[in-house]
Amino acid sequence: MVAVIILCLTLPAPGGAAAKGAKPLRIVSLSPAITESLYLLGLGESVIGVTTYCNKPGQARTKEKVGTVMQPNLEKILKLSPDLVLTMTLTDPKSIQKMKELGLNVVTFTIADTFSELCDVFLRIGTATGRSEEAARLVGIARTRVEAIRHRTARLPKPGVLVQIGSKPFFVATKDVFMNDFIEFAGATNVFRDVSSGSVGREEAVLRDPDVILIVTMGLSARNERLAWKRFPTVKAVRNDRIYVVDSDDVCSPTPVSFARSLGDIAGLFHPREAKEFR
Repeated sequence: MVAVIILCLTLPAPGGAAAKGAKPLRIVSLSPAITESLYLLGLGESVIGVTTYCNKPGQARTKEKVGTVMQPNLEKILKLSPDLVLTMTLTDPKSIQKMKELGLNVVTFTIADTFSELCDVFLRIGTATGRSEEAARLVGIARTRVEAIRHRTARLPKPGVLVQIGSKPFFVATKDVFMNDFIEFAGATNVFRDVSSGSVGREEAVLRDPDVILIVTMGLSARNERLAWKRFPTVKAVRNDRIYVVDSDDVCSPTPVSFARSLGDIAGLFHPREAKEFR
């Protein structure tokens, strides 16, 4: 009972504003994006547990592993006695409910599908951890850089881009997934913007004849996928050697800060003659 009373006095309610000077002392993060966000907010020392997928920043790799994003190890989490557990909606709802029933203070954030939503989630993380001002400052910097890149690419030709995020089955980014903002903000056109599902065949991808192909290393063998594309020399991206590999850690679960950084890199791939402008 004493522990519960202390928890209520020192932590903000989920989604609520933190009391002045208050902050959680022991945090478990169940998402790579949340973990990176906590470090950006200066809370790295407060992080006591992370998932097996939390690799950024490098210091996060030394933290106690408490299972995966979708299936956390509740026994390990309880042993760590966290003040706050931060999750995304990818985490098993039954696990989230069980943690709450066990008396843990759990805050769950919705997976962002756009850069704007990504900024909103980051601001909410700041609020939940008593770092709202720092979160707002970092979001402001990220938004400014993103807008600057969009402004620079607006006057440039828009190459047709295919983003491959799966191989078995073959899967591409559509307008409804996060990667679409990377494509459009970097001054390009998503060749699969018109489809409702990213589960398309490679034959259809060949027919779309993209100028650029991005292969996201989400469990894919980048080398093998590049070789697979070489079988289609008529595709402009293959013919002009414009097949690039991007790290899934950078583009699949970014923070606003890493989104802006990666956007500059991707814009440079799409517009190599102007690459220096995006650094």
